[in-house]
Amino acid sequence: MEYGDSRMDVPKRLLPFTLPSKERGTALSRRIELAIMFCLAEISRDKGRGLISKRAPEELLFVAEICYPFWLVPWRKRTILLDGLNIRSHTISVDVLPDTEMFVREVAGTTDKLEAFSAFLSHNLGYFEGFSGKGQKVIKGLIGDAAFDKDFQSLVSRARQMTKSSEMVVLSLLMDRTAAEASRAELLSLRNILKGDIRNLRVIVKTLARTMKKHVRGINKETKRILRTSEVEIASLKCEAARKVEELGREHNEKIAMVSKDADRRVQVLSQERARLEVDKQRLSSYAEKCEIELSEARIRKDEAAEDHWRQELEKCRQELAEAHRKAAEIDEVVLKAVATRDLEISKLRSDHDSKVESIESDVRKAEAVRGTRIQMNQQTLVSLEQSTSAIVSQIKRLIESRRLAVTELDNMGYPVARREYSLAYLPFFIVCYKRDLKRRYVVFPPSIANTMSAVAKIK
Repeated sequence: MEYGDSRMDVPKRLLPFTLPSKERGTALSRRIELAIMFCLAEISRDKGRGLISKRAPEELLFVAEICYPFWLVPWRKRTILLDGLNIRSHTISVDVLPDTEMFVREVAGTTDKLEAFSAFLSHNLGYFEGFSGKGQKVIKGLIGDAAFDKDFQSLVSRARQMTKSSEMVVLSLLMDRTAAEASRAELLSLRNILKGDIRNLRVIVKTLARTMKKHVRGINKETKRILRTSEVEIASLKCEAARKVEELGREHNEKIAMVSKDADRRVQVLSQERARLEVDKQRLSSYAEKCEIELSEARIRKDEAAEDHWRQELEKCRQELAEAHRKAAEIDEVVLKAVATRDLEISKLRSDHDSKVESIESDVRKAEAVRGTRIQMNQQTLVSLEQSTSAIVSQIKRLIESRRLAVTELDNMGYPVARREYSLAYLPFFIVCYKRDLKRRYVVFPPSIANTMSAVAKIK
């Protein structure tokens, strides 16, 4: 029998070979276990069957019970298993993060200048979109099979103290205490690396958020300064524009008054002339009626001389009346032209006035437009900063969650039994050797669960 390195003062436990099922309840005695084992060995022995050429039956050469060593290692209020023969190993795949240190250095250089920070965000929008590759960490001796850990836990609960009087063969340790501690240290180092990645990523999130808030405060401060200075400038421009518009308005009103006065004077003169013509027309109309009456009476009297006289007078009166009508029409036309000319000149003056007012007020509108454009550009920059920062932070948070799940997987390795010290557990199994002629055959029987109907379930 061999118990490994006797210099290692660690507790040693022997696991049972059989476990009672829930239906059975009570454990098998040692004698019954051995009896069942020999029965199984005999059942597995080849009895030499064959129709054409019969084979010689196998001979049972030996049955040996061997103990396989496992390290029980404390791990975060749990227990992980290490292969004492150092045959097994567990490979843990780890996603490789982008270079976080370089990212931190670059973002630190953009804290003072908004343009540099905006360009940095635009250039690195996809920096944390995914991992940059895959890495592998091999933990020597680590048993990473959750089903095996569960079965092993059920055996550990019925383990007993290992004694040197046992007749079993104990395999020598190929992984000593130092190697076991080294494997645990490797696992802990990997966990610390993952936790460090989480801390670094959270630092980046905080740095981005802090830098973004700093620039947002700067943008808001600049916007307030623009509003404050532009209000003073625009108020000054409005005051100057109002003064110019008022002065221009006085000049405009004077010009309109002058044009109206000239036109009104001409119209007044023509109206007076038109009034005299109306008087003449009435006088001539009355005299024409008188001439017609006198001409009619002369005809009745058959006074040819009087008839000729009044006919001539009537003709002359009618000519003068026609001339008066013509002159009145000419005066009316001139009056209409004068009024139209006045209205046209006034319209031109108003148009010219409006154009000058528009030119004067354009400086105010330009200043207001410049103010609005600068504020709008600041708002667009603000939105762009927030969206870009939010996109990168969301990517980083997904990486943090991935790292957190990886840490949780490491923390949940092994089985949930707290342990304060290293110990060794020996898992028994039987190996049977059969012999036929010069050939030998070996069959391994692992620990099993004993049922009520003599059936067994192997723990592989």
